[in-house]
Amino acid sequence: MRVIDLENIKDSMNNETQFVLRCEEVFHDKISAAAAAILSSNRPIVALTGPSGSGKTTSAMRLKDYLENLGVTVCLLSMDNFFLPLDQRPPEATDWESPYCVNVDLLVSCISLLLDGKEVDIPWYDFKAGCTGGYKKMQGEKGCIVIAEGIHMLNPLIFDKIRGAATGVYVAPRTRILTNNDRVVRPEQLRVARRLIRDYNTRGHSLRETVERAESVNRGEVNYIKPYKGNAAIQIDSFHDYEPCILTKCLGEIPNIREELTAEYLQAHDLTDLIDVVNTVPPLHTPFVPRNSIVREFVGGSCYEY
Repeated sequence: MRVIDLENIKDSMNNETQFVLRCEEVFHDKISAAAAAILSSNRPIVALTGPSGSGKTTSAMRLKDYLENLGVTVCLLSMDNFFLPLDQRPPEATDWESPYCVNVDLLVSCISLLLDGKEVDIPWYDFKAGCTGGYKKMQGEKGCIVIAEGIHMLNPLIFDKIRGAATGVYVAPRTRILTNNDRVVRPEQLRVARRLIRDYNTRGHSLRETVERAESVNRGEVNYIKPYKGNAAIQIDSFHDYEPCILTKCLGEIPNIREELTAEYLQAHDLTDLIDVVNTVPPLHTPFVPRNSIVREFVGGSCYEY
């Protein structure tokens, strides 16, 4: 587990633009290394996963772009579009974090048909209605690579059906931040900060709603995601060293944040150390954050559609 000192982040902010671009180059190299490993494996399926707020969707899109630049045909599927309608879920599907919510047979069938070069009707899921909202055409190609991303792609309920043809990829922030008083900000706390900004700006959630939902998300991660990290041949740390500084900027722009996230509330939800970091580092002002950056998935301005 990598650890970065808070003082190193503050020192690097003396040249913001250089700091950002250096961090983005590091992540680009991770995508490049993942692509090389995937191509050398000769396995046509990439099963990419990570917990909520990990940046897995942008990582999948970046990987697709990189492979296509090498001349590889790539089909990208989101597991989220293969959720079962609410009225068709088995008793085991106790919440949204459960892998039993997924129409596994349809997902595996679509992957197989795409690899066989067929045109496939891919579902899209209407989360407001709780059912499949329709279908869109996707053209497969013999010799293509199918990237399937979602929180359960390494779960044996899915992965065992594709294991012989798949490379597992696990994406998550793994770097810990060492604070000035020798406290440690853990990756799961960073992911809460990412979701606070994203869910406030794009999903209409209050800050407290996001914090309180994080407890259910964390339980799902412990039960359904972390146990199967061993199925990943590739692990990608999605943390960017400049990230606390842009989180500081974006959190500071949310009205009434101090009224909603009081000191007592933060302490009760184990977020005091995270907010101490946010209050300590300087906010990022440079506009030169690439539009395909993972950070953009959470703060806005991405070139990708989510």
